[in-house]
Amino acid sequence: MPPPSDPVAAVTHPDPYPWYAALRQRPFHRNEALGLWVAARAEDALAVLVSPACRVRPPSEPVPRPLAGGAAGALFGRLVRMTDGDAQARAKRAVAAALDVPSEQVAEEARRQAAALAADDIGLDELIFALPVRVVAALLGFDPDQLSEIAGRMRDVVAAFAPGAAPEAIGRGHDAAAAMVALTEALIGSPGDGLARRLHDAAEREGGVDPAAITANAVGFLFQVHDAGAGLLGNAVLALGTRPELRRAVTADRTLLPGLVQEVLRCDPPAQNTRRFVAEAAVIAGQALRAGDAILIVIAAANRDPALNPDPDRFDPARPDRRLLTFGHGRHACPGDAIAAAIALAGLDALLDRLPHWPERPAGYRASPNVRMPRFG
Repeated sequence: MPPPSDPVAAVTHPDPYPWYAALRQRPFHRNEALGLWVAARAEDALAVLVSPACRVRPPSEPVPRPLAGGAAGALFGRLVRMTDGDAQARAKRAVAAALDVPSEQVAEEARRQAAALAADDIGLDELIFALPVRVVAALLGFDPDQLSEIAGRMRDVVAAFAPGAAPEAIGRGHDAAAAMVALTEALIGSPGDGLARRLHDAAEREGGVDPAAITANAVGFLFQVHDAGAGLLGNAVLALGTRPELRRAVTADRTLLPGLVQEVLRCDPPAQNTRRFVAEAAVIAGQALRAGDAILIVIAAANRDPALNPDPDRFDPARPDRRLLTFGHGRHACPGDAIAAAIALAGLDALLDRLPHWPERPAGYRASPNVRMPRFG
């Protein structure tokens, strides 16, 4: 089959990894067709991720213009993932503190939701999207009868955030964002010890965090897990579907599951790339960049850099000293890595007992500039 045309098209290509290997042979460079600098080697990716000159959004456009002026834009602009500076640092510390949830609590909720969804006999496509959102919503403290509504609202929010979203989708996203903010504010104001309340309390201890940012980042937990959680679980299903011997081994010994999930995160990560924007002139990875330049960090290529992981194309759940950039690095590293892995593990555990036919290949990949999400139907 033809190789991908560029690193963005590679996200939805059936097998981009040989092309990523060739891309990794090029040092940090500019792709004129995309208008982006490209970092595919691990050392270049790390140099960009730690550079103080780089931001997660263009300084001149902190919120995408199509979202500005509505509830979805206000939500976007308060997410720690999408902001920089002192206020972001304070909110990020509160987020990290709140996400320090006992692993068994996450695993128990994930097992409960996975078993319920699997028992409902829903399709695999629906399950891989529903499970991560339902688990995080339950951890936030929402009641079981609210979970379906929340999953639907978050589909609309995520669709509005997508680059190139149609005006109708953005309108639905504004409505859904406003509803989610209202639901979450009510949850934070109610008694309880869920993740939303813990975030509120952590922000109070930190001090100087806007209450609206607390609510937004509680909703942000659901946003973060929506596509990335589906991508991780879907790619893990494929890892077992294409490796029958490994699937038999994991079915017999579930203690192999954590290593398998971590190897999927390295070898076929949901987040294939991420972007940074240069706020001031700087030399990064040996190249002189100007304010306003944009950079694409190709995480999926960097994870398979031999400098990061020896024999990088071998899928090895028992790989020692595994290193990956899937959850970022530096001040914007995602603190939800353990929760994401626990959800995928519970989903696989339930599917091993219930999925009658394991797909050997996907029907395709959902359109996305950065998240690899397989389709099965």
